[in-house]
Amino acid sequence: MLTPEDGHKRLTRFLSRLEAARVDAAVISDPRDIYYLTGVLPEVKIYHAPSLLFVGPGLDSWLATYTDEGEPGVDDCVLYEPNVQFTINPDNHRRLAEVIRGPLAHNQNLARLGYQREHLAHSLAGVIDSSASPGEWVEVDEILQDLQLRKDADELALIREAVRADLIGYDRAQQVIAPGVSELEVLTECQMAVQRHTGRPHYYGGDFRANEFGGPARDRALEAGELYIIDAQADIDGYWSDMSRAWVVGGEPTDLQASVYDHLAALLNDVPTMATVGRDTRDFWRELDARIREHPEFVDTGLIHHGGHGLGLRPHEGPDITATRGGVFEVGNTFTCEPGAYTEALRCGIRLENNFIIAKDGCEVILPYPLALIPDPNASYAPPR
Repeated sequence: MLTPEDGHKRLTRFLSRLEAARVDAAVISDPRDIYYLTGVLPEVKIYHAPSLLFVGPGLDSWLATYTDEGEPGVDDCVLYEPNVQFTINPDNHRRLAEVIRGPLAHNQNLARLGYQREHLAHSLAGVIDSSASPGEWVEVDEILQDLQLRKDADELALIREAVRADLIGYDRAQQVIAPGVSELEVLTECQMAVQRHTGRPHYYGGDFRANEFGGPARDRALEAGELYIIDAQADIDGYWSDMSRAWVVGGEPTDLQASVYDHLAALLNDVPTMATVGRDTRDFWRELDARIREHPEFVDTGLIHHGGHGLGLRPHEGPDITATRGGVFEVGNTFTCEPGAYTEALRCGIRLENNFIIAKDGCEVILPYPLALIPDPNASYAPPR
């Protein structure tokens, strides 16, 4: 989990940004961002139970939520009951709205109140407006997005654990990939291996289709000679990894498959020298595209998707790595790079992806893992905890 110490640093930075923007207070409603600022994760992934965090420079802070677990580092917590005899309430937004009226009334007539455009429910917004009577509503989504570009030590530790989970899955995938084995069986074997490693249930999945660009696993038998892309994501304590490998089923690649694989692997290995501090990520995408076009099979197509993306609290976040929407690489960024090439002649394509961090002394791979087209039935490369 995130640490209280780093959570306090994040909250302090957020309050400084609010003050600079002349925002008197902010209500944070996305559970991921509440977690980011407090270190508690008030989210029920199956049955939704909302929460609301109130913070402001020089003001008392409070968290309205359904659980007293954790130490959120706020001045007060306000609780509501999310269930009746363990049956989840169908109206927890209404119940949350009822308990925030009192705390909001203590902060009436704020000149400028920050809110999350992408997450605040209409029912909560109405109660906030009537109870606190802010003079102006101000979006703070971009402030949070900018802060989250640069990761703290506790965030990096969770991302590393998520990457390690992906690597455990790749070890198992190489052990079971064979003609006649179903995609669904490969996914299931990987999930079991990953959760045995982590010792708890959590998300692990992604693209598990052979001879296709992507998609969830099917009850379909693998065929000898086709390429199997496994673009896998894992969520450990709210932080994500996102990696991709491709293997030839049956272990006998064609000359084209081998040459394209080697071309993309060399490109992925060069990323630490390409992703430099201050570089525009759109320019980075253009270099990836140009490098892919150096292979004679892809002169006319190049890179048909993004070149990667930031990751952390969300599986996709800034900085973007696309032809038209980008950012600038900064110290503290964590991101993926995923060069890919696809054609029916390959049966169907190769996508290779690692996770990286821009550190003070340069860009580095987070937990390196071998790049190999032929699956290794004795694979055991994932680094231990």
